[in-house]
Amino acid sequence: MGTVYRARHLLMDRPVAIKVLHPQFVENEAARSRFQLEARAAVLLHHANAVSVTDFGQTADGLVYIVMEFLNGHTLREILAKEAPLETARATSIMLQTAAAVAAAHKAGIIHRDLKPSNILVTKSAAAPAIVKVLDFGIAKLATGILDDEDASAVTLPGTPIGTPRYMAPEQYEGGDLTPAADVYSLGVILYEMLTGMAPFTGVSPVEIAIKHANDAPLCPREIVAAIPEDVERVVLHALEKQPQARPANAADFRAELLETAERLGLEHHAITSAPDIRALRGAALESPSGRLVVDIAKLRETMATDKTEKNN
Repeated sequence: MGTVYRARHLLMDRPVAIKVLHPQFVENEAARSRFQLEARAAVLLHHANAVSVTDFGQTADGLVYIVMEFLNGHTLREILAKEAPLETARATSIMLQTAAAVAAAHKAGIIHRDLKPSNILVTKSAAAPAIVKVLDFGIAKLATGILDDEDASAVTLPGTPIGTPRYMAPEQYEGGDLTPAADVYSLGVILYEMLTGMAPFTGVSPVEIAIKHANDAPLCPREIVAAIPEDVERVVLHALEKQPQARPANAADFRAELLETAERLGLEHHAITSAPDIRALRGAALESPSGRLVVDIAKLRETMATDKTEKNN
């Protein structure tokens, strides 16, 4: 629907990203509404893991645009193409951040509906850990009261499925009303793909994929990559339950389940509660003659997992 340009904000003297609706869609009311919805949905979100929108509007010559923060990094799709499957701790870290952004969206009354690796960007910086940003709310569903009836009818047609088949929940193909559990299913598919290097269901057509999503049980991740912890596999399969009510109700519940599992297993990830303190570091390290700590990662994981268990008890 649009092209994204790198630009510079003249007053603030910093780079920004400008997404411009293709001219052929300017007169298309549904396309314009979806484009504006993306901006409105992003403006509603104030979360470190969601792309921030600073402006949107229309130029004098009719160009419709959105101005967003400029992000330097790679999409998860690009990362998976080169590095899949990902190590469990890394996949968990990416998913915890992704789920945090989606949880904020759910809290704001927004269902993304098109979560997939190409809509997840992993930033890179020499001075900071990798930060995940969730992008593209162009086909998001907003809660009643956020969109007026005219906007809602322009964005979607009743009974029309919207999304990317490989990552859509079974109920999403029906084109009816969705709950946040539909996004949870998509997060489960993405986590499955990060851990195994493959999506749970593929096919030569959207219809074939839809039938598999609705009827087939996914191959257990540990049957593909034996090193995946059993508890992590359990979280993935819970998110991939066929019935919405059998999954975590929303992204916050899904993230809480994954975070509890990661903490219990002692997996390092980008979350404040998982940062080891100096006592844990010293207990899992040897001090070199120069005074530096050489940390045994396996021992540190074991120490942190033990501390977590004792704290819970």
